[in-house]
Amino acid sequence: MLLKCSRPPCAEGRRGSSLTPKIGAVTSIPVMLPALSPATAFRNAPRSALVAPAAAVSESPAELQSEEQPVRGFGKRLASVSFEQPDEASLVSCRFIVPHHVTKPGQQLFLSGSSPALGEWDPARAVPMEWQEGHSHVAVVRVPASRLVQAKLVLMENGKPVYTEEGNARDLMLLPSGVSLQPGASLNSMDEESQPAAAAANPGQLDYQIMCHVGNTEATQILRLPVVLPAKDSSDRRVLCKFVVMLDGIKLEPRQFPVVVGSAAELGAWNAGEGVKLMRQVGGYWTRRVELPLYEGSGDIQAKVVICNADGSPAVWEPGTTNRVLSACRSTPGGSAMHIFVCRWSQPGFTPTVCVPVQHEDASKEYVKQLDAAQKEIGMMRQAVTAKSRQVQSLESELAAVRRSERSMREEVGALRAELGQFAQEAELAAKSEMAARREVAELSEQLARVEENYERQVNFLAAKLEEMEREILSLQDQLRESGNGSSAQGAVQNQHAGQHGYSNGNGNGSGRPVTRASWR
Repeated sequence: MLLKCSRPPCAEGRRGSSLTPKIGAVTSIPVMLPALSPATAFRNAPRSALVAPAAAVSESPAELQSEEQPVRGFGKRLASVSFEQPDEASLVSCRFIVPHHVTKPGQQLFLSGSSPALGEWDPARAVPMEWQEGHSHVAVVRVPASRLVQAKLVLMENGKPVYTEEGNARDLMLLPSGVSLQPGASLNSMDEESQPAAAAANPGQLDYQIMCHVGNTEATQILRLPVVLPAKDSSDRRVLCKFVVMLDGIKLEPRQFPVVVGSAAELGAWNAGEGVKLMRQVGGYWTRRVELPLYEGSGDIQAKVVICNADGSPAVWEPGTTNRVLSACRSTPGGSAMHIFVCRWSQPGFTPTVCVPVQHEDASKEYVKQLDAAQKEIGMMRQAVTAKSRQVQSLESELAAVRRSERSMREEVGALRAELGQFAQEAELAAKSEMAARREVAELSEQLARVEENYERQVNFLAAKLEEMEREILSLQDQLRESGNGSSAQGAVQNQHAGQHGYSNGNGNGSGRPVTRASWR
């Protein structure tokens, strides 16, 4: 068969617990924990509890209600302690099944746990699991309800334990068979819806089916029995199927998801973009339900798991050259059983099938249920309308308050705008004053320059006059020296006068030295 993209080499499968964070479930049943004591040799760290649904799940053909339950943490693992034996009414019958695990001759799987029915962690008292065709292993055990029960798988060879599951134990919280879920209770997986139970378990019937995978204690799926489905058209021969896909350590890129694609039209007819998109569950595995034409004479359906990108294009095809073969169960008629196909990425050539009997309700009961549901819906709608009207009234009062606040805000904005206008006018006046001051400063600067220029001219003129007067004084002094020998009497008088008063050259210092421009200044 031709595939639309190349298949990469088979990725090496490895077993390990998923890194998906655990999500707690809400339950009203109180948890009664016995006292702790030292753990046995193969007891390990704590893990989350799997909470089972309280009653048979009513499911629709297109989208069945959830059987796997969210994980819930309960502290440390329970030790092997002796506690009060529960009465018969508080016990529930559980069918533990390992869909596929190959054992060697002389080896056998055992179920060991904290309950007395599981041997209280004593390997010698563990419950043996019966090997069945296809390397599946089954054990039916009655365990106490409304109590935390822990369990692990132990592989024994010739009566001696050779392997015990590593990591956390399976923590199971099972509800009594007579307790039913109320509509709207949320104890289901992510891809499923909750509906009220349609039938109660009868004495002698199985209450739970618990599917375990060796080495992966977190990927444990709990199914409440019996599974009751709504009425189905007799002409519809399709079978309700569920895919449980474990990627075995394959890391996906962001926004990638696995898809089941196959030969049937419901599986996209080998078109990965039209295949069944799986949804991730608590525990790291992927599931989805679909109705397939697996009835007598229809033939087998071939399928493969493909990892697709966000746009639906195939990124990686499941390794191997052969396809998975989906066959109808032989033990029960196809239409009265739900087929669970376990697909592990590390085992592309083998697809274990687990069949769970289902019951379909009577059509008349379905109509009554629909009528009751419609009446409840009408009541809920009336309550919703009342709540909405109250909400509208509250919103109207809030709107009025908002409008009043808006008016006050508008008034404040108007006042702020007026203040801004005044500030703008004052700024404009200040700018005009600044311009006038600058013009006045410029005019004063011009006047100062003119005054300095006039002063310089006057100084130069006076300096020229002083030089001219100095020359005249020097000329007069020369004339006086030349006429000094004119008369003796006059000379004596002049000499006497000069001796008493000194020679005055007009500068007032009496030194007799000539007056110059520099000395004048």
